[in-house]
Amino acid sequence: MKHTILTLFVILSLLYSGCEHVKEPHRFTFSGKAQKGPYVAGTNVILNELNSDLGQTGKAFTTTILTDDGSFGLNSIEMTSSLSLITANGFYFSELYGELSGAALSLQAIADLTAKTSVNINVMTHLIKGRIEHLVAGGLSFSQATLQAKSELLSFLGVNEPFDRDFEDLDITEDSEQDAVLLSTSILLQRYTTIWNERASLTAELTYMLARLGGDFSDDGEISNRELIDTLLYNISMLELLDIRDHMEARYDELGISATLPGFEKYINVFQEKHSDYLYTEFTYPDSAIVEPMFPDYPAVRNILVPGDTLFKAGQPYSIAAFIPLNSNLTIKFIGDNSNYNYTISMMSGWQLINEYPQGFVLNSQRSNNLMTMLFYLENPGSATIEYYENGSQTPIFTKQIRWEQTELI
Repeated sequence: MKHTILTLFVILSLLYSGCEHVKEPHRFTFSGKAQKGPYVAGTNVILNELNSDLGQTGKAFTTTILTDDGSFGLNSIEMTSSLSLITANGFYFSELYGELSGAALSLQAIADLTAKTSVNINVMTHLIKGRIEHLVAGGLSFSQATLQAKSELLSFLGVNEPFDRDFEDLDITEDSEQDAVLLSTSILLQRYTTIWNERASLTAELTYMLARLGGDFSDDGEISNRELIDTLLYNISMLELLDIRDHMEARYDELGISATLPGFEKYINVFQEKHSDYLYTEFTYPDSAIVEPMFPDYPAVRNILVPGDTLFKAGQPYSIAAFIPLNSNLTIKFIGDNSNYNYTISMMSGWQLINEYPQGFVLNSQRSNNLMTMLFYLENPGSATIEYYENGSQTPIFTKQIRWEQTELI
């Protein structure tokens, strides 16, 4: 009898001891947004439960985005761990082009759902995922690993000011400095092209870029591959930042959503300041310019913005070109002195055009630390006034009168 009681006591003790390590399940409810630009309805979102080593437990939950602002939610899901991997896979609204992406993009976020009611998925949560996993495997806690990975990525982006929010709390539609970092990062990761048949592969390029950046970052918390950095700088050199803001504002207006986009342009410049080999410090109007950087074999043509040049030839091609210093902007106003002429504009790179034909046009620079160019034909003989407005000046900092004539030389 004593042997039976002792055996039963040992069994119960072992069972109790084992149960001490079994966590009670908890229910979690949260919402979020999937954003490159905003993901669209039909996007699949999967949550995988993770253990303390960030390994998947095998428990998964799925939902689908039903609106075009990227919003999703999971209600009363039961997990024994608060750690999760959340993946969004679907099409997104492209900030660069003002249209839906040509292919689906997968973005991920690792999050601790403890006391969280919102978890967003974006390019910054995606880029630090591998680094967090590497640091946890090295012995750091999840919170320590996340804090370190966040700090390291911000350092690469050139962001030095205090940053007290988790990346999964950022939102491209909110007007704060930290949200601006997210939107600028989303923008600089993707290439812009005016060549129509290249656009089908852009999301595949973005997927590859994210994988390479994440792989370079995960082991040591640095992105030191110069090819990758130069690719990001090239992406910036082709961006049309005013158009991007217009695209995003129009999209959210179309969705009936009141959104105040953050000042992402600042952090595009911050990245350039950290990584560019050359920074322009003053406005420069070159004697001639290649009018389309994507076609370097196209011959350079004379620039009508050269301050001392006032006489030109009708029927000839010219450029409208300027180097814009970092953190600067330029507006050019071309005002016709009569309406008895016409002009042709084509192959524009870096300018935003407000056309007031035949009276003239306004050009606003869309980049800084870069060359703005445009191919311009002066047709019938005529004259015009050109006004230069640097850094938002209310009055022109320089004005010149030009004329173009049907002569052999100019």
